[in-house]
Amino acid sequence: MLFDTAYLPVIGAAVISLIAWFSVSLRKKWLIPPGPRGWPLIGNIFDLPKRESWKAYLECLDSDIVSMKLAGTQFIILNSAKSIQDLLIKRSNMYSERYGRSRTHLHSLDCIETTWLIVFMQNNDRWKLHRHLFRREFDNPEASVVNKKHALEASRRLINRLLTSKDHEGELRLAAVDSILSLTYGITPTNFEHPFIKVTGEVNEIFADVARGSYLVDILPFLRHLPTWLPGTKFHEIGARGRRLARDVVLGPYNEIQAQVAKGTAVQSVASRFISSLQDGEKMQSGEVDAMRNVLANAYLAGSDTSICVLYNFVLAMALHPEVQKKAQSSLDELLRSERLPDFSDFERLPYLAAVVNEVFRWHPVTPFAVYHVSTQDDFYNDYHIPKGSIIVPNAWAMLHDESLFGPDTEKFVPERFVKPDGTISYDISAVDMVFGYGRRACPGRVIARDTVWMMAASMLTAYDIVDPIDRAGNRLTADTPLEYTNAMVRYVLAL
Repeated sequence: MLFDTAYLPVIGAAVISLIAWFSVSLRKKWLIPPGPRGWPLIGNIFDLPKRESWKAYLECLDSDIVSMKLAGTQFIILNSAKSIQDLLIKRSNMYSERYGRSRTHLHSLDCIETTWLIVFMQNNDRWKLHRHLFRREFDNPEASVVNKKHALEASRRLINRLLTSKDHEGELRLAAVDSILSLTYGITPTNFEHPFIKVTGEVNEIFADVARGSYLVDILPFLRHLPTWLPGTKFHEIGARGRRLARDVVLGPYNEIQAQVAKGTAVQSVASRFISSLQDGEKMQSGEVDAMRNVLANAYLAGSDTSICVLYNFVLAMALHPEVQKKAQSSLDELLRSERLPDFSDFERLPYLAAVVNEVFRWHPVTPFAVYHVSTQDDFYNDYHIPKGSIIVPNAWAMLHDESLFGPDTEKFVPERFVKPDGTISYDISAVDMVFGYGRRACPGRVIARDTVWMMAASMLTAYDIVDPIDRAGNRLTADTPLEYTNAMVRYVLAL
């Protein structure tokens, strides 16, 4: 016989085993990261957390990478510093893209027109030109010297205003706006009635509203094509107002400084220097003027909003932790001896204050989710398949509360986690720096932000004691009081 039938059972078992092994291997190869089981068509729409989703995504599956699907789009949430570094930094060539054609993942936000916002631009020549101009004007040693000058002057004005003002919250907001507005446009505001401050505040309010993803069009994108008179299309109205305000933010201050330069009355600023060089006939790249208008508006809009939130967190942390405040003040008193206010030459000699500022950025990150990235090709990570076109969500809050990086009790405010045993500061703080973004998409204004917050913090602690923490209802706060923040893209503490 050519074939002995006695071997049939053995051969059959081998074939079945081979098929089973192949099936498991294939499933493993294309396994999507873990996540809640969704519904047909709508995906995980009913699984979206209503509040503090950055915590919910970490706690629900206890995984450093989680997936969800919304209206056919795959979302991958990265819940650890390692996954963020491995994908967004080490594989930045595959994860530096943004969503759609100069669009965000939120269709209601797109209705406002976000093509002028650098953070949402696609990875193309236009974005590279904007990034180049931003770094040329704001992210280099020469620009750092100029920014430090403005941050120092704004801090001095804050200290003087606090002597007589009872609106401490308002003075903090004004100080943050003062520093970046004077740097970009040479404008020193004395109150919030300045038109450029008012219009920027209105734009940020609209962004905060639509960024919550509470409009139905964000789940059912086809609604954006419906006429404005139909019910449920309020996003059209919001979008029209947002577009008008965005034009005012980009063109308003630029045109005013342009007129001042022509008259010879402009104060030295990034805008006035650029416009002067333009009027002197300096050769510009194609599209550079429009790009520079956008860069200036981006610097002012983003810089003021996030700095305000960080300063709020600093004041709150000092009020809730008087022992930390006294320790930082002691180091300042020992150095300054009540003879002067601090300046940037004191930075290296104040390691504990640097640790305090690092902890402020880490403790309650103002942007718990970084702006989303998009995968440009199929990829595999830890045996999971990340499909091309997936929206990658970096969970900054989870990363900054990773006990493997920052030690135990990450919910608590403990600056000592950044201090070495010999009392010097640990500069191995790459994870804290990642609060400003990742890889090619890291915020080029991070040095400005850190310098501004450090100087404001040093000045306030030198001149004042921050005491009596109470909420808006008059209730006293302690270090153990649960704190409430706005549920938005940029988080404001509601205790102040």
